[in-house]
Amino acid sequence: MQRDLPVLSLLRNDRLSAALILLLIALLTTHSGILSRVDNLLYDLGQRLHIRPPPADIVIVAIDENSLSKLGRWPWSRRLHAALVDRLKADGARVIGLDLVFAEPDTADQPADAELAAAVQRAGNVVLPVLLESSRVNGQLLETLPLPQLLEQAVALGRVHVELDQDGIARSIFLWEGVGTPVWPHFAQAVLATAGQLPASFSQTPPATLDAAPFALVRQGQRRISYLGPPGHMQTLSYVQVLTGEFPTGMFTDKLVLVGATAAGMGDLLPTPVSGLRQPMSGVEVHANALASMRSDRLISAVPSGIALIMAALLALMPLLWLPRLSPLGGLIASAVWFVAVAAAAIALPAWVHAWMPVAGALLAILLAYPVWSWRRLESAGRFLDHELKRLRQELGPVAEVQPKAPLHDPFETRIQQVQAAAHRLRHLQEERSETLAFISHDIRAPLASALMQLDTLPVETQARLRDPLGRGLTLAEEFLRTSRAEMLDAARFEELDFVALVHQAIDDAYTAARAKEIKLVRQLPDDPVWVQGEFGLLHRAMLNLILNAVHYAPERSEVLVRIATEDGSVEASVTDFGPGIPAENQARLFQRFSRGASGQTTGTGLGLYFVRTVAEKHGGSIAVESELERFTCFRLRLPLAQSAQL
Repeated sequence: MQRDLPVLSLLRNDRLSAALILLLIALLTTHSGILSRVDNLLYDLGQRLHIRPPPADIVIVAIDENSLSKLGRWPWSRRLHAALVDRLKADGARVIGLDLVFAEPDTADQPADAELAAAVQRAGNVVLPVLLESSRVNGQLLETLPLPQLLEQAVALGRVHVELDQDGIARSIFLWEGVGTPVWPHFAQAVLATAGQLPASFSQTPPATLDAAPFALVRQGQRRISYLGPPGHMQTLSYVQVLTGEFPTGMFTDKLVLVGATAAGMGDLLPTPVSGLRQPMSGVEVHANALASMRSDRLISAVPSGIALIMAALLALMPLLWLPRLSPLGGLIASAVWFVAVAAAAIALPAWVHAWMPVAGALLAILLAYPVWSWRRLESAGRFLDHELKRLRQELGPVAEVQPKAPLHDPFETRIQQVQAAAHRLRHLQEERSETLAFISHDIRAPLASALMQLDTLPVETQARLRDPLGRGLTLAEEFLRTSRAEMLDAARFEELDFVALVHQAIDDAYTAARAKEIKLVRQLPDDPVWVQGEFGLLHRAMLNLILNAVHYAPERSEVLVRIATEDGSVEASVTDFGPGIPAENQARLFQRFSRGASGQTTGTGLGLYFVRTVAEKHGGSIAVESELERFTCFRLRLPLAQSAQL
C-alpha cells in the first residue's frame, strides 16, 4: 500500500493545514502593512469614541477670522505680539508658547523686533518654535530658527511638526527631531519642560545617536496623540479679545497658553482622527492635544513589530479552537463574535493601555478562518467519500456503481448521491440479513424443541448424552431470535409502560432460579409507578437477563439487590450481586457479541448482555457495569422517562 509523503500527509491534516494558511495570511498582511488603512480606521474610531473634557489650565489664544477683521491683514506688527505677551504675563500665565515663526526681520517696522524681544525677556517664560522645512521641492532640509535677538530671550525652543500618515491624517509626533542629529524636542515637550510639568518618563536632553546623518532628517520616539475631542474642543480665546483685555482677571493665571493661527488660509489646518477632511484641526490645537496627552502620560506607543506579529498569529489561530468542535452554524457565530471582539479590543486598546497594535492582518485571517476551515473539511469529506465508494464497490460489487438520476456538474454532489444509493443498498441488505437470521433461528428452534420433547422415549444413557447439547442449541436459537427482534425494533411500536411493575414481574420470573441456590431477591422499588416508553417484551427480557446473570454468579445463600431510582428525567434500574466480580480487562468487551464476563467461562451464548445493550440503546438508554473482584458486580440500566412522567 502506497503511503503519503510526509509533506502531503501534513497538508492533509485539516487543522494543521488551516493553521498554516491562517498564519501566512496574518503574518504577511501584518508585516507588509498592506491593510494599514484598516488599522488606522480602527484607531480613528477609537479616538472618536473616547472623548474627554479638556484641561482647564491649557488655553489657546487664536488668530481667528474675528482678529483678522479687527486688526487687519496678516502679518501684523510685532508690537502687537509684544503687547500680547505682556498682557499674558501680567495675568500670570505660567508658560507662553508662541506657535508663530519669526524667522525674518520686520522690514516695515524694524524696532518692533526689539520690542518683541524685550517683551519675551520680561516674560521669561516664552517658548518659540523651530521650523523644519525644505529649501525647494525635494531640496535640502533646513532648520528655521527665530531671529537671533528673539532666540537669546526665549526660555526654550520646540519643533512645530506633526507627522502625517500615508493617508494624510495627523496622528503622531516625534519627541525628537533634527537635521543630522535629533536635537530639537517637540513644541509641546518644550512647553511642559518650561512649566516643570514634563513627566519623568520623558527625557529633557537630546538622545544620543551612534551615526550622524548630515543634511538628513533624524527623528526618534514616535508617539501617537490621544486626542481629547474634535476641533474646537480645547478652551480658546480670540487674539484680539486677549489683546484688548476683554477677559476676566486671572483667566490665564498659572496656565499654559499657546498662541497660534486658527483662521482659514493661515497656518496648518490638519485632518485628524477626530475631524477627518470635513473639519480640519489647526496646528496649534494639535499641539495643545499633544501637550495634554504628554503631560498625563497618555501618548500612545506602537507595539514592537515582533510582539505585533506574535499577537497577530495567536489571534488568527484562535478560531481553530472551536471550529472543529462546533456545528457549522455555531462555528460561524463564534468566529463572527471573535472578529467583533478583536476589532473592539483594537479600538479600545489605545485608551486602555496607551498602546497601539495593527490587527488588520489578524482580522483578515479571522474573517477567512471559517471559509478556510470549511474548504479543508470539504476536501477531507471528498477524500472520505472517494475512499468509502471504493470500499463499497469492492464489498458490494457492481451494485454500488450508482449513477445520479440527472447529470450533475458538481462532482461532490455526484459522490454524495452515489454514497446515498450505496447506503440504501446496505440498509436493504442489513434488513435481509436480520430477517434471514430471525427465520433461521426460528427454523432451528422448532426442530430442537421437538427433539428435546422426544428425548424421554430414548434410553437413559442416550438422554444424558443428548439433552445438554440440544438444550444449548435451543437456548442459542432463542437468544439469536430475541437479539434479531431487538435489532429490528421500531420505536413507533413503543407504548407507555409502568417500569416498576415490569421489574416486579422480571423478579418474579427469576424466583425459581434464585430459590434453587437459596438466593434472596431483595427489592428496593418505589411504590408509585414510573412510566417509560418502550416495548414490554424486550424490556422485560432485558431485566430478566440481568437478574438471572446475577443469580448465576452470586454465591449460594447470598442476596441479589434490585433497585430503581429516578433522577434528571431518567430512571435507573440496578442489579447487584455479591459474587466473584468481573476483571477490569473484561469489562470493556462485556456487552459485545459472544462475550462472557468471567474469565474461563464456557457456558452461555455470549448474547445475553449484548441483547441488553441493544434493547437499552433502541429505547434511547444505556447499560453500564461496575465491579470489584471478590466483592460485588452491579449492572445499571438507564432509560429516559416518558414525557408525561417528566411534567
